[in-house]
Amino acid sequence: MMQSPGLESAAHIIAENVASAFERACADEDFHDFSREILVARLLRDLLPVMPTQCSNTLTAACNHTLDNTAGVMGLSSPRVEAVDPDNGSVTMRQV
Repeated sequence: MMQSPGLESAAHIIAENVASAFERACADEDFHDFSREILVARLLRDLLPVMPTQCSNTLTAACNHTLDNTAGVMGLSSPRVEAVDPDNGSVTMRQV
């Protein structure tokens, strides 16, 4: 199914916010631009199928699924997304 440009833009905002928060919270120094690009692409892959939604828990679960399946493969410690604001795409992270 083709996603609307608005949904793609919203998903991209969330993905970039998660990647930025992950980068700040990541204790490892191996997180670089290439890893960020991979993380954003995988976040988009997992976010778009659940959109549109106003459910923060659904967006949070999609983001955490991506972090679980990406950070471990990269060998990085992974903070978790605690909440996603579906209105503006802001994210709250927590360390595990």
